[in-house]
Amino acid sequence: MVPLIIGEEIWYYPSLDRGMDKAKELIELYPRTAHGRILWIGEVLKAKGRFQRRWYAKKGGLWLVITLYDELLPEREGLLGIAVGLALTRAVRTVGGERVFLKWINDLHYQGRKLAGVLMERWKDWIIIGIGINVNNNPPAHLPAISLKEIIKKEVSLKELLALFIKYFNSYYQILWTLDLDLYYGEALSNPIIEDFKKYSDTLGRCVYYHYNTDEEGGLIGNAISIDSKGALFLESEGEIIKVNTGEILYLS
Repeated sequence: MVPLIIGEEIWYYPSLDRGMDKAKELIELYPRTAHGRILWIGEVLKAKGRFQRRWYAKKGGLWLVITLYDELLPEREGLLGIAVGLALTRAVRTVGGERVFLKWINDLHYQGRKLAGVLMERWKDWIIIGIGINVNNNPPAHLPAISLKEIIKKEVSLKELLALFIKYFNSYYQILWTLDLDLYYGEALSNPIIEDFKKYSDTLGRCVYYHYNTDEEGGLIGNAISIDSKGALFLESEGEIIKVNTGEILYLS
């Protein structure tokens, strides 16, 4: 079975309260074409990130929701989030943001200031992916955030950036399918997603603070030393090697 192309169907809304809520509604109404559907929203009025953190999704940014049928093997769950982040990073770099890096799992940053974030949610038999990229908008001054316009000193076509993201994400999604077949047939293939993570991310080699929710205390401080074939991060802390599959990190160095 060949996966449907992501972005074959795009719904545009000038404004919504919550994009992920609308995506669920459309799945219920039109399930047959929901796999790979993209919602492009001009402005999200009540946008939320992880742990209900407020996200300022004003006009000028690129605010997306993707719905995917949960068809990949469980072993690929961690790689899917990384694949989204890589597709965003490569799209941003293609239009001029060459010094933008991916932070595990899928945040984009420029010199420590957040450019883009991804929120993934399982809902029934679906995976819903919310994406926010600061492009031509001005993030609030009190936040450690930055826009692509501020980085490259000019406005960027949202259509061009979206088209690039769709191209790269489709490529990575095909790789995930290939890796599933590899696992099924017991063949040994390289993992281009992990190879690209090492190329486009600046996480490995850093001292980081890890917690499931980095707003909370009691997390772990360690050095990010490696990433495995499933996307898990390995931290070295006080002489121990600790594997983390999900959560958040803050750079300390």
